Amino acid sequence: MPDLLTGFIALLATWQLCFARVVRAQDDTPNNVTLCGVSDFYNSTAVPYSFNNNKWGDDGTGFSCTNVLDQGESFSVTFQWRGPADTVKAFPYMKLHPERLPVQLWNASTLHFSGNWSMLVEGYDNGPEAQAIAYDNTALKANAAIDMFLSDDITNSTGLGSPIEIMIWLWYPPTMLPLGHSESTPQIDTVEVSGTNFSLYHGWNAQGQNVFSWLAHQNMTSADDDFAPLLSYIWKKGLLSGALYLGQIEFGAEVMHAGETTTFEANNYGLKLYREGDKDDPNPKPTSTASMSKPTIMPTGQAGSSTSSSASTTSAAPNASSSNAASASIPALSLRQKLCIVIPLVVSFFSGTLMFMN
Repeated sequence: MPDLLTGFIALLATWQLCFARVVRAQDDTPNNVTLCGVSDFYNSTAVPYSFNNNKWGDDGTGFSCTNVLDQGESFSVTFQWRGPADTVKAFPYMKLHPERLPVQLWNASTLHFSGNWSMLVEGYDNGPEAQAIAYDNTALKANAAIDMFLSDDITNSTGLGSPIEIMIWLWYPPTMLPLGHSESTPQIDTVEVSGTNFSLYHGWNAQGQNVFSWLAHQNMTSADDDFAPLLSYIWKKGLLSGALYLGQIEFGAEVMHAGETTTFEANNYGLKLYREGDKDDPNPKPTSTASMSKPTIMPTGQAGSSTSSSASTTSAAPNASSSNAASASIPALSLRQKLCIVIPLVVSFFSGTLMFMN
């Protein structure tokens, strides 16, 4: 009996030590990851966002890598693309976790976005005048934008192929023009958000997606605003049905051309969607009186690959175009970890034996 009790105590002590080591190993998880593959992504558990390098238009003329810092508290994108300046090469982004998505457009009560961002060309002073010259010299065509995808099908709204896109351009060089810039009526379709005017443009991309783009009249490098009025304007004007499903919300940099290495940085950000009736909505609005009719949309062609894939719980496996892509796959169990699984079972057996003998 004493030998049995001594063995039990030793096993219990070993299990406690083992458990402590496992917890410490979990605490040593790296806080920073680098994504360089076409669709490498990282799903943060510290902040409600996933991150995707999303260089969907990679034509082999450049590169783009996304660095996620402090488990998603900030991120940056370093890129250079010297191919044709009329095609999108990448839209690296942070993406809101889908706890409150999809939501019908007319039920999106508040779309709050806050944060700071910058776009800097390497080799030039960081001052605004020097960077303005750099944008011209390097033929920079890249923006900082909120990007959203919608569909009349609730499932389709959250994945690849959503036929409708709404963008909010917060920062862009004057040489970068939105789709439909020559056919739209921005002088009429203008909405003010916290003192900044945004004008609406509408066009179709090469993939057949119906794209609405709100452009700020002045470039912004920070925000702390509710952008839902830009969404409600579209359905209240009858440009889209309010019954459409909003399934994805992202913030990032759409890149078409950069003659020299350029870095987009974002930090101190917060992206939150509130639906009509949510008790935590900071800006509750009167209940919508919109008719709940079946959504109708303008006919579209085949949706293209410019839409980003939905968030996942692991990062993409490294591929031929990724030299240092992050991997969050579950590693093989070490001997210590195996013991941590087996020892509690043995402890439980000893406990039952002691109780039986008593």
